[in-house]
Amino acid sequence: MSDEFKDGADFAEPGETIEKVKRGGGGGKAILGLLKWIGIGLGAVIFIVVIVVVTVGVLNKQAKPLTTVPTGEDYQAATPVYATFTSIDQVTTSTMDAEPWSVIVKVNLAYDLDDKTIQSELTARKFQILDALRNYFSRKYVEELKPDRERKLKEEIRALLNRMLEKPSLRDVYFETFKYTQM
Repeated sequence: MSDEFKDGADFAEPGETIEKVKRGGGGGKAILGLLKWIGIGLGAVIFIVVIVVVTVGVLNKQAKPLTTVPTGEDYQAATPVYATFTSIDQVTTSTMDAEPWSVIVKVNLAYDLDDKTIQSELTARKFQILDALRNYFSRKYVEELKPDRERKLKEEIRALLNRMLEKPSLRDVYFETFKYTQM
């Protein structure tokens, strides 16, 4: 019976097999060391990718998109072309200041090119418009006529004159002359 076991099995003393495992186990340590460094490298790459993705996401949420085009009258590529009514005479008046200032204004009115009725209405109301402009400027103080307030003045004049017309057709007001001097 003992012959049967000797053919296929290696029956060594217990101390001998431990020695064999200790001597042959050096290759396993090298593989474990290599796997450890691959894991560390892979972890570092994943960490860097996550940081970049999060940073780009945060920056994109804070930044305004560059592809949107502003809309509105202030951001139009070009000012529309309007027909202009230039028959209104120059208005000369004085301000409401304690020491009045003289105001000289020549106003031109802009309207749509294809509006056929507005020119005849503006001509018919020429003297009403002159009176309204004289009255408007005589109720102002010189501080209200400064260049930094010109856009507001134009809007107020346009609104005032559009209320006078049957159909509010005025699109803009142009100052051909705008002077104020102390009297």
